Amino acid sequence: MNFSVSITPTRAIDDLLEFKKRRFPEKAGEILKFSGAEGYDVYNTSVPFDYRGTTVMAGRVESRDSEASTTMFFEKTPEGYKLMPQTDKIKNLQDPFVAEIGGRLILGGVDAIWRDDGSLVTYHTDFYDASELSHPRHIIHGPAEMKDIRLLELPDGRVAVFTRPNGRAVAEYGITAAVGFVLVDDLREVTEKVIAEAPLIKWLFADDEWGGCNQLHNLKNGLVGIIGHKSWGEMIGGAHILHYYCFASAIDPDTREIAPLKIIGSRECFPPLDCKNPRVKDVCFTSGIIRNGDGTAYLYSGLNDCGEGVVKIEDPFAEYENN
Repeated sequence: MNFSVSITPTRAIDDLLEFKKRRFPEKAGEILKFSGAEGYDVYNTSVPFDYRGTTVMAGRVESRDSEASTTMFFEKTPEGYKLMPQTDKIKNLQDPFVAEIGGRLILGGVDAIWRDDGSLVTYHTDFYDASELSHPRHIIHGPAEMKDIRLLELPDGRVAVFTRPNGRAVAEYGITAAVGFVLVDDLREVTEKVIAEAPLIKWLFADDEWGGCNQLHNLKNGLVGIIGHKSWGEMIGGAHILHYYCFASAIDPDTREIAPLKIIGSRECFPPLDCKNPRVKDVCFTSGIIRNGDGTAYLYSGLNDCGEGVVKIEDPFAEYENN
């Protein structure tokens, strides 16, 4: 591959201007409908996945005035996504995601503990063997205060581990965020220590940005496709306003050469929606994509910390596979 590991990333807003200039995507998406959790918001879901012939999404469920979450499972129906009967509810788990490793459905999410006054105690990423949605079994405990840990089984059986060690990014590079990446032989080697010590990839974010990987794909040329989020904040009228965008990139798992990052979605790609609070009105938190095999893909994203959207876009991995 001819990717450069010395890429200097541009600010997300500059990427966004180029993204809008190219008119990609051209059409607005839609807001997904969820039932069975009335009175609560469902957002920052997994992408849809197959569970014994049924299309299912795992969703972050919480009240509008709280960050205390429960992950629940919703099955696709003609009317939208409906709470799936005889499935477990995982308390405190935020921003769920899924992967298939060793023939097992692996569910991950951020376990966040909150005080009664609404302040955060601590958080970490947990992984479950969710082969039985009625009783997901806890298998991996991530390092304290680390989100955006993602796993992918490669065609040769190795497991790619992507991490988000923010403290190390500051210490090693003097930047807000970097992604860690390491290869292990199988899922049994994915330990808290391995996750914490994964070597860093600097080049995905500008110095004052943060973000991480949200979903991983095996590409036909041996690359690992990355779908993630890229974020920054600014003070507007005395309030700290957050800006989140969806991005795509790709990495050679053996050489660690990485492709230039590109923005593939923003809040403007979806219809208007209420906000959990004013500071998240421009938040588009990536869930991932479903590739359609025809040059297009469906991009799923959490919106405004209170809903989930989907939009049809060009397949962002096509150029990486064909390069």
